[in-house]
Amino acid sequence: MYFEQQYLNIAKNILQFWNEKQCRNWMTKSVFWVQLVIWCLNYWLFPLITSRQMFYKWVFWEMAAFFRWPKNIEDFKKFGCNYWSMWAKPNWDLNLDYGNKWINFNWVNQMQRVLNLLKTDPNNRRLLITGWDPSSEDLSLPCCHYSYQFYVTEWWRLDMIWNQRSADLMVWVPSDIVFAAAWLIVVAQMSWFLPWTINMMLGDTHIYQEHWELAREQVEREIHMPPQYTVKDNTNIFEFLPSDITIEWYEFEEKINYLLKA
Repeated sequence: MYFEQQYLNIAKNILQFWNEKQCRNWMTKSVFWVQLVIWCLNYWLFPLITSRQMFYKWVFWEMAAFFRWPKNIEDFKKFGCNYWSMWAKPNWDLNLDYGNKWINFNWVNQMQRVLNLLKTDPNNRRLLITGWDPSSEDLSLPCCHYSYQFYVTEWWRLDMIWNQRSADLMVWVPSDIVFAAAWLIVVAQMSWFLPWTINMMLGDTHIYQEHWELAREQVEREIHMPPQYTVKDNTNIFEFLPSDITIEWYEFEEKINYLLKA
């Protein structure tokens, strides 16, 4: 099944069949454990949601900052990403396991280790990166997506499992899909594989109360074919620039103004 139809079916089921749950200061409808399978990358199609307009470029901006050990809001702003300002300290410092733990977890560069293994031992069962560190304190925002595993199949195909503890289905999950896709595309190119399937494993998957009516509107909308993408030759994940991936022929329905939540 096409991934966006899966996504909308998940939203429809949560709205229709799942109980309300109080979460911090907000009421949600939620379900525990959802799988979303994204398989369009091998057709050079990029998995953007089309039932509403997405401003996807900020995800590329964020990705560029994450793979450069971000410590301050300026690390994001230089790529045009202002999103993290809401979690910065008064001096603009940030304490994030995102990105930082991928590159330096107890002095281990997990991303480089995976790249090395993909080239020297692609059948290794330790093609794994984790961002969840129980010893981390005073984080600006704990990781929502926290572990990532790669797997080589026949014909030089590279798959990815993406694990996420908390998933705001209508607002953040579409952006998480963009991030996962861009990450897999670049890693596959660097290790001479074809980007193939992403299996997203979502834990607490929820829709906030003020989004219920907007979500009911979106699940009834038309969906379009995903846009095409190209990636520049010799793109390096540690030097990734937002211009390294180009999206073309993106068709979408009208924008929906969901309010953002953490």
